[in-house]
Amino acid sequence: MQFTSSGTSAGPPRTGRRLAVAATAALLAVGGLAPAAHAGSAVDDPVPLAPTVTSLGPYEECTANLCAPHGGPGMPGRFRITPNAADTDVTKYRLQTSDGVYQISAAEAESFEIAPAQSGLFFLIVEAADRGSRYGPGTRFDFKVGRVTQYSHWRFDEGLADPSATVAADSGEADERHDAVLHTEGSGWSPVARGGDQDRALLLDTPEGQRPREYAETARPAVDTAQAYTVSAWAYLTGTGDDRVVLSAPGQHGTALELLYSAADRKWAFGRTAQDAPGAPSVRSLATGDAVPNAWTHLAGVFHTRHDADPSNDTVQLYVNGRPQGDPVVLAERAPAYEPWRATTGLQFGRGYADGDYDHYFRGRIDEVTAWQWPHTPLGIRNMTEVRKPNGEAAFPLAARWDAASTEDGRIRQTGPYPGGDLTPSPTGATLDAEEGSLVLDGETGHATAQGPVVDETGSFTVSARVRADSAAMAGKPVGHRALIAGQRAGAGYSWALWLRKTTEETYRWEFTRTSLGADGSAAETARVGSSEQAVLDTWVEVTGVYDTVETAGAGRLALYVDGDRQFGWGSADMTGTQQGDGALTVGGDPGGSSGAAHGLAGAVKSLRLWTGAMNAHYVMQHVLPEPQ
Repeated sequence: MQFTSSGTSAGPPRTGRRLAVAATAALLAVGGLAPAAHAGSAVDDPVPLAPTVTSLGPYEECTANLCAPHGGPGMPGRFRITPNAADTDVTKYRLQTSDGVYQISAAEAESFEIAPAQSGLFFLIVEAADRGSRYGPGTRFDFKVGRVTQYSHWRFDEGLADPSATVAADSGEADERHDAVLHTEGSGWSPVARGGDQDRALLLDTPEGQRPREYAETARPAVDTAQAYTVSAWAYLTGTGDDRVVLSAPGQHGTALELLYSAADRKWAFGRTAQDAPGAPSVRSLATGDAVPNAWTHLAGVFHTRHDADPSNDTVQLYVNGRPQGDPVVLAERAPAYEPWRATTGLQFGRGYADGDYDHYFRGRIDEVTAWQWPHTPLGIRNMTEVRKPNGEAAFPLAARWDAASTEDGRIRQTGPYPGGDLTPSPTGATLDAEEGSLVLDGETGHATAQGPVVDETGSFTVSARVRADSAAMAGKPVGHRALIAGQRAGAGYSWALWLRKTTEETYRWEFTRTSLGADGSAAETARVGSSEQAVLDTWVEVTGVYDTVETAGAGRLALYVDGDRQFGWGSADMTGTQQGDGALTVGGDPGGSSGAAHGLAGAVKSLRLWTGAMNAHYVMQHVLPEPQ
């Protein structure tokens, strides 16, 4: 929620200065506390009476018979608080809202703003305090925040029913539909789609060595780029040798919307040309981390006008996998001649434009594109990263699968739909049991590796391994031993890992961890969640780790499932930082020579699978527990 006393602003609550969010239990208990007395005051000294709350627009107070929606998520509403006429010593107010609890001074209460983060019913409860910081009874003010209904959406699933189709329908709810025409060499549809194998994505795969020319476009502009807007897309990047544009909205000379991969920076970016004029500079919001090729990444760009006509505070902001990348970039500060100009050409999928020439064609796949004539809030964008199928079910595309029953030349084949290397067993300590269909590990030097990473780990993902630990061999390990089931290398450690930890001489626990690295490459933060019950050895167990970037107040939250049962064991499951793996994906032990025994798993592994998206218990039962086919 944004909260200001004058003008407009972005970010956390402000009233010309940043407001302090009260941290005491007394502040949280709005309306539920007995008022404190002044030290040495008379017993009958009254606390302030309930104040009056007045809306200055655009939101209106709900009545018993009417609660009409106004504004929308992120749209600031201005309010005034007036003390009761009987009170002469009110110094401040305590405000509890649907988004949090805040405190403002009496002067600030003359005019302040609240910007609700979500649509729906919103409440505001206000209490006045006197010089002794005694709060009186509260006044409640309810209003309804409108829902953003005008948008265009391209699923790119037409190729599922008709591989020869050349039009992607706009399935959004805007007054005007903007279907996109495909211009591709042959079929423009890919089964490697964000919705899984029963979906399709826009395929832009001009062979390497040839200049790419594939794209799609709408006949007319899909958004008014002179007004605030949001665009989002899932991108699967395969060609990183040049700039690659996911979406653009051209004018005569430049683009008023450009969502792209910058080859020079190796990062995703979002921005616009300062003017539609020859040589006008582009202003961009740049990702904080490198782009991950050959993996689905959610991108969103917000052009915000602060709901006023002043171009000096217009901003662009990139979001990657639901997270804002740095602070919003003020366009006028980067380009003094900036003006919020209007694109005149249809929305381009997979190519950019500059001074009369289309360029920077995308290589890879684009899916689930949406455009709103509205600046979405960070919470709204985070929720966009959950993809739903037309039937309402969440979509979890399988990114990689290794099944020890499927081998070739002594390697475990990667049989998932996306690119990914085979698992190669170590020369010693690891053998393939063809009859059982498993990788058998000695707990010392045995392991297997494949080239990683296989998913964009700054977004939600699910990983699961079918493992059997050997109790006799594990008995020789010291207490505290952590046996690596599977993990993705990042520096000298693992960005994510599934473990079996020996907690006492006779007990073991399953564990899922995520680790972020500091600037020096050492571990800066590790989040972990352990199994509630003791691990059962000498039998096959499905151990599943989930990293969820939506249902969390931080960067991500971990969950662990054992044979489909959610575990609520020890450990801090929340992450504040992010980390992308950069090395080998490893099964069964540490491949670092003599350090292999430090994390050696004695037992066997049948399968390892990774999905894009965070599964809950229902989807774990549906997608994970059935044996891989």
